[in-house]
Amino acid sequence: MSEFINNTEKRINDLYAFTKGIISKEKGSLLVKKYQEAIDNVKAFDVVTIVDRLMEEGVELPDIKTGINKTLNMFYSALIAKAIPDYNTVPFLKSMADENAELNHRLIALRPFIKEINSKYIGETEKNLALKSIRNKVNELTEFEVHYIKKENIFFPYVEKHLKEYRCLPLMWSYHDDIRGFAKEIVAMIDSGEIDMKRLNRLLGDLFFTMYAIRFREEYILFPVVFDLIPKTDWTEMMEQSFEEGFAFIDTPKKIEKQSSPTPAKPSGSSKKIFGKAELSGALLDFETGLVNIEQAIMMLNHLPVDMTLVDENDEVRYFSTPGHRIFPRSKAIIGRKVENCHPPSSVHIVTELLDEFKAGNKDKESFWIQMGKKFILIQYFALRDEKGVYKGTLEVSQDVSEIRSLTGEKRLMD
Repeated sequence: MSEFINNTEKRINDLYAFTKGIISKEKGSLLVKKYQEAIDNVKAFDVVTIVDRLMEEGVELPDIKTGINKTLNMFYSALIAKAIPDYNTVPFLKSMADENAELNHRLIALRPFIKEINSKYIGETEKNLALKSIRNKVNELTEFEVHYIKKENIFFPYVEKHLKEYRCLPLMWSYHDDIRGFAKEIVAMIDSGEIDMKRLNRLLGDLFFTMYAIRFREEYILFPVVFDLIPKTDWTEMMEQSFEEGFAFIDTPKKIEKQSSPTPAKPSGSSKKIFGKAELSGALLDFETGLVNIEQAIMMLNHLPVDMTLVDENDEVRYFSTPGHRIFPRSKAIIGRKVENCHPPSSVHIVTELLDEFKAGNKDKESFWIQMGKKFILIQYFALRDEKGVYKGTLEVSQDVSEIRSLTGEKRLMD
């Protein structure tokens, strides 16, 4: 056993050195020659560990992405030769793999049109029709967004809970954001009519490469690593939560028998008893300005036309409201999750800096606003402090204020 552990550790160390060498732009052929044995025997867990080390070490994300893209090209043959689990035995993973298979069909269907617009014999009319087809098919690919949302908001929290080397997840999230950006720019360019063919071909190539790469990294690296690590009850919870988000390109799977709702994760260091809705039924909650029962309190929070998320003083997500139409996706899996893990790498520094300002007492609130399609979204953060001024957490409130911004005059009567 000790020999096996030592061999594994040596292989991972060699692969890590190889990847660092690639990132440092050392001569690739020399690195391959030096670490050929480790490359030939690479395993899925090795890749996860390497990325975890790079992220923990603080290597810049663009450098990691460039390095890992190149190293995985070298690891591909060895990884693809390894047997992967039977995903059909885990409904959540089966649905994810089925979505990937359907994505593959749509990517293949896009190729002839890309070839057509680059033909030197194509006429202007035919080219415009091909561009329109590319635009429509790329726009259809954005429906795959639900696959990435389920990973980020349902799957990733469970991986963090069971896999110590989970820092590969922000890297994967970053690739999701790249895909979103590529698709958005392709559609916008074609809609504008101002076609930069060199840029368009580069974007299409990046979109293809990244979507294919993410599929490979899911099915041959991340899914195999956590397949036996995550217990069956958690896989079942993930599948149940998937029905709330929906499915990409596939028919809605048959619902499994609903399990009892998982007990929310307790705050760090807490030993207090958790009371469920049923246990509080009939009891009154003293809000100081009034008494309400638990059903009224829940309805009141969920009927407000805003998304609310509560983060406690330990930076753990404790609660989110469920209004009729959420602006940003949330799942029960994020309860107890560190808030920095709930944001893409591109924006996590903003969240951590803001929380530091709140904790230091330098700020009590902060507002941001963004355009999401036709929606104008106001996002506000409020520091929560007790009667003594001690920081107790942060409340995030997001609202679509498009209609509010358009109000003029007065309205004093009902329609």
